[in-house]
Amino acid sequence: MQFGNREFRPRLWPTLATIVLLPVLLHLGFWQLERAQEKREIEQRYAKQQARPAVELSSLDPTSRIEYRQVKVSGKFDDDKHILLDNQVHQKHAGYQVLTPLQIGDSELYILVNRGWVDSRLQRNRFPVIATPKNNVALTGRLKLPSEPGLKLGEQSYTDMSWPLVVQWLDVDELEELTGYKLYPYIMQLGESEPHGFVRDWKIVSSSPEKSTSYAVQWFALALALVLIFIFVNSRKIDHAKHERK
Repeated sequence: MQFGNREFRPRLWPTLATIVLLPVLLHLGFWQLERAQEKREIEQRYAKQQARPAVELSSLDPTSRIEYRQVKVSGKFDDDKHILLDNQVHQKHAGYQVLTPLQIGDSELYILVNRGWVDSRLQRNRFPVIATPKNNVALTGRLKLPSEPGLKLGEQSYTDMSWPLVVQWLDVDELEELTGYKLYPYIMQLGESEPHGFVRDWKIVSSSPEKSTSYAVQWFALALALVLIFIFVNSRKIDHAKHERK
């Protein structure tokens, strides 16, 4: 194939490499665009729920879509069964998020209250002190579904189970078995101004939609660069003098 004074003759290995890499780069680009759209939808849903006043938790149907809804709940913490969600980062420091079961009123139903982040840098071999009120408390916060782990490296093991319990991810069904409680399907993120909590810097999405879009642009740019490199390395300038001698 000829383009002006250059001839395009694709060679085997560059062609195979391009066939393998180009779909991967395009897939990553479109995947980041999908992530950006998902994050926009999450932010819109969050803004809509935050515009509504806080309601009593007992008035909501847990089977409906109530994530990010602001709620009020009264009850009593179980100070013996704290759960520490490991590998949580705040301002580039590793730590735990502290979750404590709260009995909802006089019912048999409990909700896990995420009370915020505590530093673990100096206490990997001993757990942080978790000050917890013994009496009934009235709290406000917002509902959040437990986040899906990005990658599960095997199953969580509790052969040497002790409290507080350190977990790598939150699984409500699993935690029901471990605590012996019937748990509400949502976690409650304790309000930023509420007492009985720790560092609360709740992020709705891990990064902005714009960041995902910029990643998509980068992947598409790499795909374009790959195509241009493929064309360049497989084309050569036509030697007209050689052709004339023939």
